[in-house]
Amino acid sequence: MLKGVIFDMDGTITLTEGLHHKAFAEIFREHGIEYPLDDHLARFAGVGSKVIFSKIFEEHGRKLNDAEVEDFVAQKRNLYTKFVQESNLEAVPGVQEFVKRIHAKGLKKIIATGNSNLDIVRFILRKIGLNDYFPDIVSITEVGRGKPFPDVFLEAAKRIECLPRECVVLEDAVNGVESAKAAGMRCIAFETTTKQDDLLKAGAAAVFKDYTQLTDEILYGQ
Repeated sequence: MLKGVIFDMDGTITLTEGLHHKAFAEIFREHGIEYPLDDHLARFAGVGSKVIFSKIFEEHGRKLNDAEVEDFVAQKRNLYTKFVQESNLEAVPGVQEFVKRIHAKGLKKIIATGNSNLDIVRFILRKIGLNDYFPDIVSITEVGRGKPFPDVFLEAAKRIECLPRECVVLEDAVNGVESAKAAGMRCIAFETTTKQDDLLKAGAAAVFKDYTQLTDEILYGQ
């Protein structure tokens, strides 16, 4: 029986994954590294900044120490915040109506995000009119491992007092779908950043363009 809905943030609630990439790419470019959007979406969407900086620099022959990683994470956080504040933020079509619909049904809701800056997540939610519907947000910085490991979704389920089998995860990235599957949760995905075939191959139960296509029957797995 479905009791809880766990939302990813970027690409699932708002179309902001591109802004994350823009921030990463600007920093990497300063160090002579190209960081294509396709590579970001395929390998690192939903993965924490620490992992991304460590991995990309290592692949280009530079091993970062902890202080360097923290410095790059802070640079990226500041750039992303700037880009968000300068942008006309777009929500995934139909998400506001969907959130209000499941709220009326009494389903529990929580966000599980790779974004470490919860202040900017709250800023985005206020801008699109959804902040009041999400009393709690879990960041991967609060758990041991990021996606595709299950930690962030298991913590989210714990916080809304649901068993994994009582939850459905809403995602847009392969790492997120694999994370939900590893957590023992059904996952519904949106092809806002990732191709439908890749999401299905990763284990998504269903894939849609946006929330206007997501019926109650699909949500409840009927």
